[in-house]
Amino acid sequence: MAATNSLQKLVLGSAVLVLTLGSVTAYAGKIKCWKNSDGIRECGNIVPPEYAQKGHDELNSQGIRVKSIERALTKDEINERKRIKAEKKAKQDAIEAKQRQDMVLLNTFANEDEIVMARNGKITAIRTEIRLTYKSLNKAKARLIESRKIAANFERSGKKVPSKISNEVKMNQKQIENYQQFITSKKEELSKINSQFDSDLKRFRVLRKPRHTAIQR
Repeated sequence: MAATNSLQKLVLGSAVLVLTLGSVTAYAGKIKCWKNSDGIRECGNIVPPEYAQKGHDELNSQGIRVKSIERALTKDEINERKRIKAEKKAKQDAIEAKQRQDMVLLNTFANEDEIVMARNGKITAIRTEIRLTYKSLNKAKARLIESRKIAANFERSGKKVPSKISNEVKMNQKQIENYQQFITSKKEELSKINSQFDSDLKRFRVLRKPRHTAIQR
C-alpha cells in the first residue's frame, strides 16, 4: 500500500511539474515589448493601455521577436491606404480589360481588310437607317402641315377643333421629335464606329507587327 501511495505521489508531482513548466513557457511566449513616452523600450506580459495603440513586438521564451504589431493607423492613413489599394485595383482591371480586348480583336479578325469590311458594313447599315428615317420624317412633317391646316379652318369658322384633328397634330409632332432624336443618335453612332474601328485598326497593326529579337553574338 505504501509503495502504491508513493507511486501516486510521484505521478502527481510529475504532472504538476509539467503543468508548471508549460505555464512558464506559455507565459514566456507572450512577452511584449513597447516604447514608452520617452522612447525607452519596456517589456511585460501586458501592454499598458496608454501604449496599446502604438504598436509592440512579441517575443518567445528565448527573447526572439516572433511577431510585430503595427501601431493603429489614423483615419487619414486608413483612407490613404484604401485610396492606394483602389487605384492599384483600377490599374490592374484596366490592364486585364485591355488584354481581353486584344484577344477579342485577334480572334475576330484575321487581317486588316476584314476590319475595314466590318466597319463599312456597319456604316452602310446605319446610313440606310438614317435615309429611311428622313423619308418618314418628311412624311410626318407633311401630315403635320395638313392636320394644322384642317385645324385652322375649323378655328376660322368659329368651330371647335375636333379631338381627332387635335390628336393627329399632337401625334405628328411627337413622331417628328422621335424621328429627329433617332437620326441624331444614329449620327453619333456613326462617329463612334469610325473612331472605334480606327482605334481597332491601329491596335491590330501593333499586335500583328513582327517582333524582332536581338541576335546573340
